Amino acid sequence: MPEELLLIPGPVSLSPEVRTEMGGPARAHYGGDWTERYRRLTATLATIFRTRGEVFCLFGPGTAGLEACLASALAPGDEVLVGVNGLFGERLAAIARALGLRVHLVTAGDRRPLSPEAVEDAVRRHPRARALAVVHHETSLGLLNPIADLCPLAREHGLLTVVDAVSSLGGVPLEMDAWDVDLCVGVSNKCLGGPVGLAPVAVGAHAREVIEDGRPKAAGWYLNLATWRRYADQWGAWHPHPTTMPTQAIDALAVALEAIVARGLEAHQARLAAATARIRDGLRELGFELVVADGDASPVTTAVWALPGMDVDDYLAWLRRERRLRLGGGLGELAGRIFRVGTMGEAARPGVVDAYLSATAAYVDQMRRS
Repeated sequence: MPEELLLIPGPVSLSPEVRTEMGGPARAHYGGDWTERYRRLTATLATIFRTRGEVFCLFGPGTAGLEACLASALAPGDEVLVGVNGLFGERLAAIARALGLRVHLVTAGDRRPLSPEAVEDAVRRHPRARALAVVHHETSLGLLNPIADLCPLAREHGLLTVVDAVSSLGGVPLEMDAWDVDLCVGVSNKCLGGPVGLAPVAVGAHAREVIEDGRPKAAGWYLNLATWRRYADQWGAWHPHPTTMPTQAIDALAVALEAIVARGLEAHQARLAAATARIRDGLRELGFELVVADGDASPVTTAVWALPGMDVDDYLAWLRRERRLRLGGGLGELAGRIFRVGTMGEAARPGVVDAYLSATAAYVDQMRRS
């Protein structure tokens, strides 16, 4: 049976080169040769974050990176503003609450981006807030939040800024330093085209000061960026991280990053955006309506309303069974009402996009004749 291709907002189907590296031999996670490879990887990641700060490659999901950032910089009882206009904003708020932080929500209109005015209002109502945490790419809707506007505004008010770039890093323009982002989290298995299991965390200069300011923090040991800093300083010549690392996954991510660097980051992002534009245009031609307006939409994920009378679950199952293509369904209150198409990794190849649109046309024709 042909292999299933993933057209979801991560994880992604991997290139042959990345898969080959994943299947290579296990290597030691310490020593001079390993340290050189690890530092080369984190330096490349820093160029993708667009930061002069430090990058730590945590072993875990994006959620681990987000918890590490909030817990390393804030203490139980600290107040934090959290932007919420989708499921992953809600998760960010849940992580903050689980750490004992006092969460104040910054919300947006229905299926709309967060606005600077909403942040201004939240700062005015909660003057003791210490940080703003926000999702860059809200994949539950295929929507982008304007962090280039929100983070500088938060910085003007003295807030630390924490950005969830889990589903945007590498695929969506992001300027960590220029946009006053203090802490930023990505993952290997979405726009970077790497394997599951790694959460790169970038720490700016201001965030480093906050992490090391001597205040007790909510963090434990592993998900504590102070721990990662200490090992980078004290053991950096041969073991620059606090635990055993998944060497094959890191080397496979390095292969994925080499392909991005060779193509050029802007060209890589343009390739993903072109695939998304083709998806959006093709679905409109078939009569579908899109959940998010073009000006607010993600260039790597598209959320789509079901056609009248369409059974979304049947459509998703048909695509998997008949064409070996897997899409994402709606989440929360949108379950059964929308579907989501990710154009990351191998899903951005033109042949895959064309195969998906052809399959959907066939399904729609069958549905309308039945």
